[in-house]
Amino acid sequence: MKLLLFDIDGTLMLSGGAGRRAIDRAFFEIYGIRDAFGAVVPDGNTDPAIFREIFANHDLRTADDSPAFREVVQRYVRHLPAEMRNSDQAHLMPGVAALLEHLAQPDNPALGLLTGNFEETARIKLDHFGLNRFFPFGAFGSDDGIRTRLVPIAVERAEAHLGRTIGLGPQVVVIGDTPQDVECALAHGATAIGVAASRYSVADLEAAGAHHAMPTLEDIPTFLNAISRS
Repeated sequence: MKLLLFDIDGTLMLSGGAGRRAIDRAFFEIYGIRDAFGAVVPDGNTDPAIFREIFANHDLRTADDSPAFREVVQRYVRHLPAEMRNSDQAHLMPGVAALLEHLAQPDNPALGLLTGNFEETARIKLDHFGLNRFFPFGAFGSDDGIRTRLVPIAVERAEAHLGRTIGLGPQVVVIGDTPQDVECALAHGATAIGVAASRYSVADLEAAGAHHAMPTLEDIPTFLNAISRS
């Protein structure tokens, strides 16, 4: 059976800067640093890697499993719901709602997540738009800070949830908006579908090796045709 694994930020939705603001609040409360996020580029990155970069940029040395690291993350999680509620620019990407409703019909491929977000923050973002019901399982940045390691985790959880073997290969489809999403799929022989609705173009995603790339997820027949060829 086919398994579709969706990225969140830039693929399903944009938070309108809510994540950045929540992170900045967390670092300011603990360290008094304003605009801690600074010039960090989050696209395709995982939350643990983003936090490591912020710590390094401000000469704060800490390990991922240290109390200091965990405290900042906990405050980020605490602030994110309010930042999402107050984010005037948070929105679903074009075509997402209709596509997910279509894919949720019986006999369609299984849906899961493959995201660099911590699981708690992924669920907060999706809950804001009522999307958690579509994604009963997934792999998250809190499982591993290296994105390419998330595909086997997502497949294992899909198999446990569905009670059947899926395995790695082209029947696993990774849908994302960055070259890192494409790389993640290719590392495990999965099918990579690029969505150029955010920072990267169709040409960028094709150059990264995407099997299929489309401007948005609005064209459901084209999307279904792409996954049918995987």
